[in-house]
Amino acid sequence: MNSQDIILDVKGLKKYFPLKSGGLFGKVQGYIKAVDDVTFYVKRGETIGVVGESGCGKTTLGRCISLLYEPTAGDVKVYLDEGVLDVGNMNKEETKKFRRNVQMIFQDPYASLNPRMTVLNIVGESLLVNDVAKGDEMEQMVGQIVQKVGLKVEHLRRYPHSFSGGQRQRIGIARALVINPQLVVADEPVSALDVSIQAQILNQLKDLQKDFGLSYMFVSHNMSVIRYMSDRIMVMYAGKLVEMAPREVLLNHPRHPYTELLLSAVPRVSRRGSFRLVTPGEPPDLLNLPQGCVFNPRCKYAKEVCKEVAPSLVQVGPDHFVRCHTLDEFELKGI
Repeated sequence: MNSQDIILDVKGLKKYFPLKSGGLFGKVQGYIKAVDDVTFYVKRGETIGVVGESGCGKTTLGRCISLLYEPTAGDVKVYLDEGVLDVGNMNKEETKKFRRNVQMIFQDPYASLNPRMTVLNIVGESLLVNDVAKGDEMEQMVGQIVQKVGLKVEHLRRYPHSFSGGQRQRIGIARALVINPQLVVADEPVSALDVSIQAQILNQLKDLQKDFGLSYMFVSHNMSVIRYMSDRIMVMYAGKLVEMAPREVLLNHPRHPYTELLLSAVPRVSRRGSFRLVTPGEPPDLLNLPQGCVFNPRCKYAKEVCKEVAPSLVQVGPDHFVRCHTLDEFELKGI
């Protein structure tokens, strides 16, 4: 694929957390493999959804991309209008450029805002840090972006405690967008909100994407939200990327058993003629992953090879990648 078509290219990304005995300076007993050998890309102007159950590594992946966590291994490149950034080998100036162009919207609108700062200071902080604007110019830029996200200029002097959950999330969105980034990592941005407010925020994010020409990496455990927001979908399980495909392909023709399991749980208006799968067991311990395919203990299609050999990520169609030994042997059900 032409590098002009993509904004983010990730190859073999890993994030391992050491588990130590006896506190901070204790001996390393093992590693929690939160993200293990994940390869994907994000095209310019698209939304790629990252979905999976709790503990699958999707939030850790987003934090690695935004450099809130330093990856253990892997190659991450960001293709900006100003040039290419090799995230693992950036100097001070390149790091500053990265911070300006890759922003994050956090999950919890209550915990991610400083209660001692006004909206003006919260949203305008990145303008000051990056020497973009200060004083009246900063206030004018902040006023413009808060109105874009559905707030009012009168809100600039208020503190976070005086806002509802939906309004606080709008402040978080304004903080991420005021610096005019090119890539935004949205980590479960609506999971803490009421359903009616969720719809407003999702529609707002879509409108802002068109207005600013943004690319989104959208993280969620809710397949319905991912279905609405995404152009392509990544499915993660136990730190592994198990399937990635364009939205309609993945929803209608899944090739991995875990994807089929997630799709069966999506609520329907009517369940007549639909199906719901119930898979025994729990997600594996990331400190002690099963041999072979990480999903094999819960997979009804598992064979002996699945218990012994870890499958590779293979391409099965245009932009469609799957990590499974039995993908040609069974017809899986989609939405």
